[in-house]
Amino acid sequence: MRPRGNRDRIDHRMADFESNQETLRSYVRIIRKRFYWLVAFTILAVAVATAVSSVQPKEYSATTQMLVEPSTGSVAISGTQQTVAPTDVLTDLQLITSGPVESAAAKKLGYKPVISASEVGQTNVIAVTATASTPAKAAQAANTYAAAFVADQRAEAITALTSVEQQLQSQINGITNQLRPLEAENNPSSTTTATVSALSSQEAVLKEELAQIEVTGAVSPGGVEVVSAAAVPKSPSSPKPVRNGLMGLVIGLLLGIGAAFVAEYFDDKVYTKAQAERLTGGTPVLAMIPKVPGAKRAGTSIISEIDPFSPATEAYRSLRTSMQFAGHNGRLKTILVTSSSGSEGKTSTVVNLAVVLAKAGERVVVVGCDLRRPRIGGFLGRGEVPGFTNVLLGRDELKSSLQTVPNTPGLALLATGLVPPNPAELLGSDKAGSIFRLLAGAFDTVIVDSPPVLPVADALILARYADAVLMVVSAGHTTEAELQRATELLQQVGVRLTGVVLNKLVRFSGVGSEYGYGYGYKYAYAPLRPPEVAMNGNGHVRPAHAKVGPDRRPAT
Repeated sequence: MRPRGNRDRIDHRMADFESNQETLRSYVRIIRKRFYWLVAFTILAVAVATAVSSVQPKEYSATTQMLVEPSTGSVAISGTQQTVAPTDVLTDLQLITSGPVESAAAKKLGYKPVISASEVGQTNVIAVTATASTPAKAAQAANTYAAAFVADQRAEAITALTSVEQQLQSQINGITNQLRPLEAENNPSSTTTATVSALSSQEAVLKEELAQIEVTGAVSPGGVEVVSAAAVPKSPSSPKPVRNGLMGLVIGLLLGIGAAFVAEYFDDKVYTKAQAERLTGGTPVLAMIPKVPGAKRAGTSIISEIDPFSPATEAYRSLRTSMQFAGHNGRLKTILVTSSSGSEGKTSTVVNLAVVLAKAGERVVVVGCDLRRPRIGGFLGRGEVPGFTNVLLGRDELKSSLQTVPNTPGLALLATGLVPPNPAELLGSDKAGSIFRLLAGAFDTVIVDSPPVLPVADALILARYADAVLMVVSAGHTTEAELQRATELLQQVGVRLTGVVLNKLVRFSGVGSEYGYGYGYKYAYAPLRPPEVAMNGNGHVRPAHAKVGPDRRPAT
């Protein structure tokens, strides 16, 4: 049996691994969602690097290599072969760019050359590189500068050798002066003889060193020596478009990734199902509607009518099914569709949901209650007058105000009507409640198009007439604060959201992976009977084809 301590350790490791995997997925999701930042910054950086390379004048570089050697003077003084220390190489690197060398080279060239010096690896070799506008000038400048430095070092070495020679000659002269009186004695003692012998030997050694340094100094005084003269370069050293382009690519990618994460940090839009459910207090997302290209115009927003096989149409069918399950304790007759703010696809959701319900065989009526910005009639190809406000004000009968929708049997429209100066008061009247009750008795489903929750109180008033309230959230448009505040306002008047519709999803925007439809349909929906409207004996509205009971009320 495995010890419990080992199991706990394994569980912790697995939890850490899963946490790291989730973090990595989050990073990848952000990069996919903000991919345009990477593209924009990368293109910009590469373009800047290419532009800079194209306007830069061409420059050529030539390099001369010099070997740092031990000084002959140091060999003579110590009597042993010296080696070059790392500090000697560093010292020469500093001396190369000294004033005397620059002045000497500029005097020979007629201009001050652009020079750089560096150590070649971990060796005693120094590379002197000259940069000029032409290949010949670069090679000439490198060789001239190297020659000036060698001459400067040679002069210093010769000065040092001369000083050493003078020291040796002075020592030899001193020994010679000591030997003269000793050698002049007629009867030298044994001590004198030994002293003479020692001084003679020392004198011989010093003379040998002096001769050696004179010969060596005449050949090479030491210091530095050119080992590789600069050749005329065949290609420019600057600019380098390929290198600059690659650097721009890397810098652009890094800047793009940074910008993507910064934008994600400050972005408070709602994008995912989890966000929408969290901000609405756990209200389920009943449908996720992909964005329909070119759906800003009213007529093209009825995608369920235009393209019955599109992913968006299937998403609306999914919403229809979800609404049926949401009303398992009782039929949801009146459905209010609203949003937190404008331009979130609320009206297009109303008309598409109505179409798929009608195509499924239900008798549906759409009621335009957005008295501030009426648009429902234009979406369904009908006028806004007569409509809901006309019936409220007693100017028109409910029966005559209902309009059939072309090409969609089973669907009727009660448009907005005249725009009143006091929408909230009209919507809160008893007459409005009676109209909704009449419509609920005559149709299977009543779908109400209302204004957004935040700008005006109309939606809060209409919510009391509804059996279900749907909140439309536009992915990438609705902010978290807007959605949360709209939910709070509904809760304050005792309304709980039935579901959320996450609208205008875009693939590869960080949420696109949450939906996907790859199948089609081999069948078509059968046409349904038109929603003709009649009045029964008690003044109730009913479709003309509805069954009538003995009391002349629509049979249930």
